[in-house]
Amino acid sequence: MADVSEANSLSTAAVKGNQREVEFLLEVGANVNAKNEFGRTALQVMQLGHVGIAKVLLHAGADPNLKDRTGYTVVHDTARAGFCDTLQILLQYKADVNIEDDGGNLPLHLAAQEGHLDIVKILIQKANCDPNHRNKEGRTVYQVAKMYERETVVKWMEENLDM
Repeated sequence: MADVSEANSLSTAAVKGNQREVEFLLEVGANVNAKNEFGRTALQVMQLGHVGIAKVLLHAGADPNLKDRTGYTVVHDTARAGFCDTLQILLQYKADVNIEDDGGNLPLHLAAQEGHLDIVKILIQKANCDPNHRNKEGRTVYQVAKMYERETVVKWMEENLDM
């Protein structure tokens, strides 16, 4: 299999949520970190709510800290979409929660922007993500939550952190 073709096959199986196909492709030697024609790995394009596929890919050596063309890691995608179970698995496999995207945003900024309080709590309380980190626009996580009127996140941060 050529590298891009191999990556496309693995990515397609991951996107479709076809865990058996993902397992088969890995068994026959597919490179778990190969990038598809869009520059993304199978871990980056998988159905974020499919914890089984995440576990298979991570166990096979998928790197949760690889960036796509926008500077997003799978943790950025997971935080933005609000998938707590997938985030927990990524953290077990040492995903770095303090990697910036191209805009200087941590996954925590994206979770706050979308109002995903459970993700915000996990990232701050369990993963030691820095809530005072400023993105390239100079905004902290709290400021992003206020700007997007994510009142539950704002209130929790005011009550539990020095805001």
